Amino acid sequence: MQSRIVITGIGVVTSVGTGREQFWESMLAGRCGVSVVESFDTSRYSVHRGGEVKGFDPAPYLFNLDAARLGRASQFAVAAARLALADAGLDAASLDPFRAGVSMGTTSGEPR
Repeated sequence: MQSRIVITGIGVVTSVGTGREQFWESMLAGRCGVSVVESFDTSRYSVHRGGEVKGFDPAPYLFNLDAARLGRASQFAVAAARLALADAGLDAASLDPFRAGVSMGTTSGEPR
């Protein structure tokens, strides 16, 4: 039996843009997303720069979820999934959960 995988949409939340269009424009323009980390105190570390997502508003993506109850990486994951569905022109409610899947990547998940 041969299985097929089809990529129908892409959703990205990155330090150079959120959403396929903004991300792609940043790539074409050669924008660098590395800057001084501002979301936490880096004084205990030897590195103070990173690819931090700044200015992210989770509200447009968390329709039925309380942003305060989710970690930042989880907020990014939900946003990326919703962006991918929108990019594919799909409605999550219309998908067969036994025939649809999500491939997701993150650097470290929730910090402790």
